[in-house]
Amino acid sequence: MTPRPSKTSPSVSIETFIRQFWGQPELPQWLDGVTRLGVGVSGGGDSVALLYLLTGMPELRPAWAPEIVAFHVNHGLRGAQADADETLVFQLARVQKVPVHVRRLDPERIRAHARRNGSLEDAARETRLIALRGLADRSHCQAVALAHHQDDLAETFLMRLLRGSGLRGLGGFAPEAQVLGLRLVRPLIHWSRADLQQVARLAGLEWAEDVMNADPAFLRCRVRHEILPCLERHTDHPPAARMLAQTARRLERENRALSAYIEQLYQTHRVERTDPRRVGLPVGLLVQEPEAIFAPYLLRLLLARLIETPFPPEEQRILELENFVQTARSGSLMQTARNIVVWISPEGILWAWQKPQRKISRDEQLRVFRKP
Repeated sequence: MTPRPSKTSPSVSIETFIRQFWGQPELPQWLDGVTRLGVGVSGGGDSVALLYLLTGMPELRPAWAPEIVAFHVNHGLRGAQADADETLVFQLARVQKVPVHVRRLDPERIRAHARRNGSLEDAARETRLIALRGLADRSHCQAVALAHHQDDLAETFLMRLLRGSGLRGLGGFAPEAQVLGLRLVRPLIHWSRADLQQVARLAGLEWAEDVMNADPAFLRCRVRHEILPCLERHTDHPPAARMLAQTARRLERENRALSAYIEQLYQTHRVERTDPRRVGLPVGLLVQEPEAIFAPYLLRLLLARLIETPFPPEEQRILELENFVQTARSGSLMQTARNIVVWISPEGILWAWQKPQRKISRDEQLRVFRKP
């Protein structure tokens, strides 16, 4: 990230923004039971604004407002720039008079995790959430607030739409979530990026701008700087980002209802064996109507529970696995993402197992699956 100078605008007062923040009708529900709240602060404008909205002008904080602790995770992936971000967060926390806790990660371990299980972005995100969970536990925080906002949600919706995601993916992220045992709160989900930049400027805050946010090599950057502005220019509706985010939130609510049913279906039919751990579902459940329509959801849940991550393989992998279940015969094997192997047993069970290493012979894989 590179330092970005702050500017001020007289159009709206910072007091107005803070009153709007604490006046959000959903906020007491999102923070229900939270007496001590961790705030993820990267040093970027969005998270800097969130920290200020939570801590600035103490006289405007409601009586139920939680105590605030700032958290920063340094992945170490950007060398001196990452260290500069850490220093900036310490300075901001000192000005706002809140304690700050930092977790430094090993960049080589993150890269190794990415080589084993997916992209560097996914690996960094997963390790960051695990680090935040550890910081929250040690700081006795019941939840962690993140600065994801309306524009982030609209960008995520478009990216996943272009990748062919289903209901779960298009729903994006919720204002409240449990991820890897961590309670997350996103109190800016109704706020725009422009709003948050104005908050930071009015408050006279310094923040850092990640140079990768302008790199057209990344799809999110192209969506942010090219596709969304084009939609804004050519739509007859209110701001495109707001409408896309609204659609994503509606889909997220519908997905929650569907997920509850899928979870019940999964728990009813799931089978499991240990040493090593293998998880299975009846093939009939996945190919016979009426339940077959839920096959992609059940397969995604199967893999997520097997590898114990909220980030299962991408949609294309799920579709490939669904096609395998529909067309393969008993005894068939297939390897999918993250060293996961699936096998159809003679009893009609689709078993899944995550190999400890990539190169394991077919005969050895079959011996593992056939173990009682």
